[in-house]
Amino acid sequence: MSALSAVDRSRPPAPDDLKPFSFPPFERRRLCEGLDLYAAALHRSPLIHLQLMSPSGGQFDPPRKPGLASLTAAVLDEGTSQHSSSELAHSAERLGGYLSSSASWDGGEISTGLLSRHLAAGLDLIAEVATTPTFPEAEIDRLKALTLAELQRRRAQPAALGAACFSRALYGSGVYGTPLIGSTPSVRDLTRQDCVSFYERHQLGGPAALIAVGDLDVDELAGRATRLLEGSVGRRAAPQVPFNPVAPESHRVLLVDRPDAAQTELCIGQVGISRSHPDYLIAAVMNSLLGGSFMSRINLNLRERNGFTYGAGSRFSKRLGPGPFSVTTALGNDVVGAATREVLHELRRVCEEPVSTDELEDIKSFLLGVFPYTVQTYDGIAARLQDLAVFSLPLNHFDTFPGRLAAITPGDILRVARQSLRPEAMVIVAVGPSKALAPQLEELGPVEFWQIDSE
Repeated sequence: MSALSAVDRSRPPAPDDLKPFSFPPFERRRLCEGLDLYAAALHRSPLIHLQLMSPSGGQFDPPRKPGLASLTAAVLDEGTSQHSSSELAHSAERLGGYLSSSASWDGGEISTGLLSRHLAAGLDLIAEVATTPTFPEAEIDRLKALTLAELQRRRAQPAALGAACFSRALYGSGVYGTPLIGSTPSVRDLTRQDCVSFYERHQLGGPAALIAVGDLDVDELAGRATRLLEGSVGRRAAPQVPFNPVAPESHRVLLVDRPDAAQTELCIGQVGISRSHPDYLIAAVMNSLLGGSFMSRINLNLRERNGFTYGAGSRFSKRLGPGPFSVTTALGNDVVGAATREVLHELRRVCEEPVSTDELEDIKSFLLGVFPYTVQTYDGIAARLQDLAVFSLPLNHFDTFPGRLAAITPGDILRVARQSLRPEAMVIVAVGPSKALAPQLEELGPVEFWQIDSE
């Protein structure tokens, strides 16, 4: 008998022992007032990743000007006092790398990745873009046109429509209530002076962090970064942001009518917790067993047990403020009501019944096993260092991750589920044929219709 024929195919193979893993060593230094360095000197390959972070994210968009942070960040690398947009791009290419600038909800970043022998030139490039942008009017007009075209494209995307409706229901017209790139009216009205003012207040004004990972000398990097950036960043503390989410007392059901849609995009959720919340790790574990992995309860219920969908998942969005918790899926129009009730059932169950020790240990093993994959590349390590800087996490946060994960108990999961979830008061958004959907959902709460043309 061959070894292959002797394999017992009636049961899955036993998992191998987890290999020891530790987060790569790094240093944090205060270079000057308002500028910190997070540097991991790794000599695996002759590459480096550099990233300058600033508190200039979408959460700081002024009232009635959503999308300003995104536009301002996008135009930073489109021209400086020394070089045009094309010259900047050619400079990055000659160094064997790239140059980009962008904004998330939590901050803005200017990034480059290049060969390590060009470290000095790469840092010069980041400093030039950060401190001497010229905001060319033609480039702003071009980027606005691209953004308006993207907003128009999203009007034809059911998932994007559902996300926009969901965010507006949770946050109204305040922070997080409008897409990061803005709305059609707001983007159309943004001006060059808006970008300049936002840049001076947030990109230059707030405290900054330089993230560096790769084949580098930390002392050399620190000295050069200090000379280039001292006095240009960190002039004042980041302003406080007023987060005013809307908390419904009962289910709120919203429909976006797409009468000819063959299936429905469904989003169910509520306002969640911030990334810096002390219970965030417990909430992340709870989410993994609820809907954050393929073997999670919601996916097994909707996909395997009921055959409603090819897949469903849930997540806590990682943000400085109380980001959304959401369950999303796409499914047949005739089963939307039944699927919604099954999701609500799973949300209630995790709040009412302690998770079994076996299920919890499986989820913890999964999370511990996949963590090393997130730091295989220099970019992945930089993203973790960015978390430390942006969310003010302890420097040993990732070193202590395995121990903190192992210590989570079924009681912890039950406590955090009850504190962070409200299964009786969810926002339910369905994008599909309203005539078929309304009768299935109306017993959950009054049905509201969200007009696409209103945004």
